[in-house]
Amino acid sequence: MKNKRVLVVDNEQQRRDSLQQLLHERDIPTLAAANCEEALQLLVSEQVDLVLTETELPNKSGHYLLRQVKERLPEIEVILITHNASSYNLLQALRNNAYDFIVRPIDSGEILFSALERAFKHIDLCRQNAELLKELEKNNRSLRRALKMMMALNASIERVTAATDIEELFMELLSSAMCELQASRGFLALFDRTSGKLGLKVCKGIPPELCRRHSAGLPDGLTLSLARRGKPVAIPGNLPEKLATLAAPGEVENLFAAPGLLAAPLLLKDRVAGIVVISGHQNGQSYGEQELNFLIQLSHHAALALEKVGVIYQLKRDKAAVP
Repeated sequence: MKNKRVLVVDNEQQRRDSLQQLLHERDIPTLAAANCEEALQLLVSEQVDLVLTETELPNKSGHYLLRQVKERLPEIEVILITHNASSYNLLQALRNNAYDFIVRPIDSGEILFSALERAFKHIDLCRQNAELLKELEKNNRSLRRALKMMMALNASIERVTAATDIEELFMELLSSAMCELQASRGFLALFDRTSGKLGLKVCKGIPPELCRRHSAGLPDGLTLSLARRGKPVAIPGNLPEKLATLAAPGEVENLFAAPGLLAAPLLLKDRVAGIVVISGHQNGQSYGEQELNFLIQLSHHAALALEKVGVIYQLKRDKAAVP
């Protein structure tokens, strides 16, 4: 009971002080108000777990206070104290969701503390249930998001694997990733097997002249570092300073958008052939594990499709070379 705070409401100071003294003896922190208006003001500015109020208050009664508390702050429990144990009073208390109803005299406080103990346990149970419900809702949202991502991934894989040439495949890979992950910028860069340079092959949300300028090779910087690393990368929000220092002049401003960045290597027969990078969530949200897995899986299937397209292309060349 020591971690709960009680607001004592009574217009008679002697009774109010007496109640507070009883509660302090049990180390229960309290606040005090002389009327309904003072009590409502305190409830706006102070943390209170339970209201202990006299029913007969000046101007507005304890029953009015009970109704106001339950309308505005339903998580706060209210116990009414009265000299009048009429059936009308009791019925009003029950109808307005009072937790308990205590008839004076309180004397030693045995009845009071029994009611408080039960009320505090009820408050703890309600809070635990609320936390469990919140966690359940969070898990359900996560499951719905995972299901939606899975369906989107399957549809994207179908589009990528249906591509009949390399350029179409690359564009479908980047377009699908950016559309489903709501990115504002993206590019696919490949290593040239002869020069070893990393050049931009497909871009979206990036000026075309910039893509053409770096099609033969990007300067040493962040993109090249990520590609050489050959591992997936997920940055939820802004680019960390450690990574920003790797960027070439103008690279961050021209190629990346905030917030968030996802990068997945394009692997061909266990060789890093390039990298797919998307950035800048259009709704300002953070990228996480689900989004990164989406990009990894899509890139993996794009690599398989690329091998298939390469085989078909080679077969056509071989057939054309036969006299």
